[in-house]
Parts: sequence; C-alpha cells; structure tokens
Amino acid sequence: MGKVYRITGVPFNTTGGERIRPERIEPAEPDFPLESITGAYWPSRGYYLLTPERIRLAFTLNVSKGELVEVEGLFYGGRFYPVRHRRLGMPKKPLDGVPWLVEGVILYSGRNTILWNGSEEIVVYPPYGLELEPGQRVRVLGVARFYSRLTLLVDSREDVEILGLADRAPVSSAGVGQIVVGNCTVLGTGRSLKLDCADLRLYGFSARVGDSLRVEALRRPSSLLCLNCTVIRPRELLPNSICNFSEGSFARISGNVSWVKVYRNGFGLANVTDGNCWVLLKLRKSLGITLQENETVTAYGFFTTYRGMPAFEIESGDDVCSGNC
Repeated sequence: MGKVYRITGVPFNTTGGERIRPERIEPAEPDFPLESITGAYWPSRGYYLLTPERIRLAFTLNVSKGELVEVEGLFYGGRFYPVRHRRLGMPKKPLDGVPWLVEGVILYSGRNTILWNGSEEIVVYPPYGLELEPGQRVRVLGVARFYSRLTLLVDSREDVEILGLADRAPVSSAGVGQIVVGNCTVLGTGRSLKLDCADLRLYGFSARVGDSLRVEALRRPSSLLCLNCTVIRPRELLPNSICNFSEGSFARISGNVSWVKVYRNGFGLANVTDGNCWVLLKLRKSLGITLQENETVTAYGFFTTYRGMPAFEIESGDDVCSGNC
C-alpha cells in the first residue's frame, strides 16, 4: 500500500462494476494531485497524524513516535493513504494537542505527577500502573494540553524513560529540581522540620529540636522533600551551653532550678543555674510544663532576653525534660 503503479490492461464490466484485466504493471510517479498534511506521527491503537486533529493513516510510517512529518497522499474510506513523506524532526515547543518530548525532574508523584523542566512545572498523567518517584530525572513523550497548567497526557510506558536521579548540590546553592546535600540541625518541628541550614522546611522526616541530621532532599519551589535523611547526632550529645549565652542562637542548657515564678496569666519563669551561670527559662502557659525548685532540667531552644536579663525559650513541652537528658 502507498505505492503508485501504472497498469495497462483490458477493461471489462461485471455486476460489481468496471474492472480491468492487467497485462502490464509497473511502478510510476503520480500524475494526479496529492493532498499534503503536516502533523505529528502518533501510533496508538492505530496510526495517526495529530495536526492536532486526529487523522487516521492506512498504515505505519518509518518515523519516530511524536515526530513531525509532511505527508502526501490520498483519502479513501475514512483513512489517509500516504504516498510519500518528509521527516521534520520533533516539535521544538509545546502545542496544544500535539506531542512534545520533555526532560526534567519529578517533584511530586501520584496521578497528578509534577515535572520540573528547569523553568516551569508541567503536569504529567502517566499511563495506568506507572508511578514515578520524586527526584527521578525522566524523559517523557506525551500529548500537550494547555489547561490551567501545561499538561502532558502520556500514552504508554514506553514513552517514559528514567534517566537516573536529579543533580546533587550543597544546601546553600541548590536550585529547584536538584537534590540538596548537607548536615543540618533541627530548629523547629511539626508537620515539617525547620532547619538551620535552609530557609525552606523539610517534609517527609521526623526528628526532635536539636537533633543533627544528614540531609539528602529534593528541592521544590517552596519546600524540601526528604529522600534519604538520618540523625547523625542526637540532641542529647550537644554540650551544655548555659555559660555561653549568645542571643538568638540555638543551644542545649542543663542545670538546677533555683526558683520558679508563675504570673496570673499563666506565664512562668524558672531560674536554671549551673555553677556561676544562670538563665531564665521562659514557660508559656501553652507549654503545659510545671517545674519544681531544686529540680534538674535540660532544655533545647534559643537564647533570648527577658527584661534585659539572659533568658531561654523553647518551642514545645517536648523540648524540656527532667534530669540530664
């Protein structure tokens, strides 16, 4: 199919219509007009040209999936019969309804997978059963759609190639789509962790205030996602810094409670002393902490001041404990 021949023979009529009894058949160039269509070749449950309209081809073409081609041929029986074609290469930019090949890093997985191509986020709908992992570098071929965001509809598993992992970079200089690597101290907890080494919070890992971590995390536009994080030094191993007051800095303090004062509004102060050093431990009512005189306590938090005096502030009740802990 798709070849042009010159047939010489004897015509005759039948009940089914006019026929010809061939005497000579030879290849030839068409001496009749051909239609020309330019589109992207898309073999998917049939063979199509996406212009972006779907034009069904009568047979396959020897070109790559998604490649732009200029095809000359004829329509017959609802299909287009190619006679000759010219390859134009892959599309250089996304066009609505036309295949596009893109390379990037997976930022979010799931049904609405998000890929970062170095300049923008692209929504990728992978084929059923294929789940990509955050941090993977992939090359994806899909049909582009312009919804609220650029979207790629992926047809087959064969249209997704996993190239490896994203590039690694130090925490201080990593960009979106890179894997940040470094040692960090936890300064705050909750659904995510606040770190001393980055402005962004870390998701996907649990630790305590004061723990030191080895972090390998995916840099997203507004967060970090832990890929491989470990506690390399638990907070119990931090030195007692009660004698090294530095306003605003994080520290571990340990000492004896010499006195406790609680005000009417529930706010309290505890004077924690170790030798000749002392600091006022600020006790917000919301912490739900009660300390007793002569009790030995350890706390993890930040040096601050209270009415010009050295003080210490903690984030939660879990950051103070009885004894040398």
